[in-house]
Amino acid sequence: MLSLALLSSPTKIGLGLLLSYSSYAVFVSIRTNSEISKRAKAEQLRLQSTTPSEGDNEPVCLSHNHDQYSSLTVAGRFENPFDEYRSLTLFEFFLSRILELFEGRGRGGVPHGSELRKLLPVHTPDMELIHHPTLEDPELPQPDERMTFTWLGQSCAFVQLSGLNILTDPLFSNYLVNRYLGPKRITPSACQLRDLPTPKYVLVSHNHPDHLDLEAADEIMNKSTWIVPLGIRKTLAKRGIYNTIEMDWWDRVKLDVAEDPDNVYEVACTPAMHWSGRSLVDSNHTLWCSFVVLKNGKPLLFHAGDTGYTDGVFKKISETYGPGMKLAMLPMGQYCPQWHQKPRHINPEECVKIMEDLKAKKMVGIHWGTFVLSSEHFLEPKLKLEQIASQYNKENDYLVPRFGQTMVFDLRDDDKAPSEVHTVRDGKSVLVK
Repeated sequence: MLSLALLSSPTKIGLGLLLSYSSYAVFVSIRTNSEISKRAKAEQLRLQSTTPSEGDNEPVCLSHNHDQYSSLTVAGRFENPFDEYRSLTLFEFFLSRILELFEGRGRGGVPHGSELRKLLPVHTPDMELIHHPTLEDPELPQPDERMTFTWLGQSCAFVQLSGLNILTDPLFSNYLVNRYLGPKRITPSACQLRDLPTPKYVLVSHNHPDHLDLEAADEIMNKSTWIVPLGIRKTLAKRGIYNTIEMDWWDRVKLDVAEDPDNVYEVACTPAMHWSGRSLVDSNHTLWCSFVVLKNGKPLLFHAGDTGYTDGVFKKISETYGPGMKLAMLPMGQYCPQWHQKPRHINPEECVKIMEDLKAKKMVGIHWGTFVLSSEHFLEPKLKLEQIASQYNKENDYLVPRFGQTMVFDLRDDDKAPSEVHTVRDGKSVLVK
């Protein structure tokens, strides 16, 4: 057996760091699994205590106890309180990066030049409607009965509700890290931030570079109110941004909407199964989340950010805020290879499961076709969701948005009306009923 005394100092240091990190990773895994088990047992006892006895015909009011799905910290870092999650260690991170090298430049099967733009065209948003949200048009529902949605890539979208402007996960840069390290977008943003009205609120689901573009943050600064999960307020404050609302899972905040004083708008911070970090040394120092936007207590919009599929969480969100979500923004790309991506991202089939868990009426599959960050063909998420929609006759409910195209959702409650999707305003927008 080789004596440690014969090893060089750098080797000893390397082995020491390796042992320390491995011990830490095992400790975090054990502590996290222990907390998950403890929460599951507590939830089981709670359910048993609220079950009516035999012969008891009185209705039982179950309080929404979220302890099982509350945010979790272990050793000062956030962890996922879900059985389905597997922690991303540095070993897996570097292994996946090495395997990517063998895939080479053909990764994702992306063609070049005009062929790419034919397959992934970029549409011009309906700027007239976006800049005049109270515009009355005979082809559209009344301004207070519609929601406009314009997808700009990844999870970045510009959403309008009765004049309330919301920007989700801002991303306008052409490079994920920078022009030297890349990776470069394969589909540019359909417009620049300066082309849009100033958003009243910016919803940031987590701090990954493709969900929080710091160049865009520097452009927005304090002109908008930033709604972010725990820890990101500090990141923004370092850049001089102090107009922030920081939230934990299940927090709920009322929005200040002077444009529509007759209605009450709220944002709820809800769980997601993901992780955070912008470098190798800040993993999980900040929380990640999804969001629910509510109007008069009813859910209108679900912004998932990034998430893997976990059984129970999305049903709990529906139980808490009610069924009938008008639109769910679900990230359906970046899911291959499955052994690596499944705990953190969802595929089109899992998008449909989440939509059903939420009892949402419509979904848009986003977070694809913007960067090549995983192994599936760059068009596979789109084609898969379209195939599923056709198989179940849900073409008007499982929607694949086009880059930049403005979609107008009819918010009127009419379950008997048939689902419809057709172009309006001389092809500048798409109306979804």
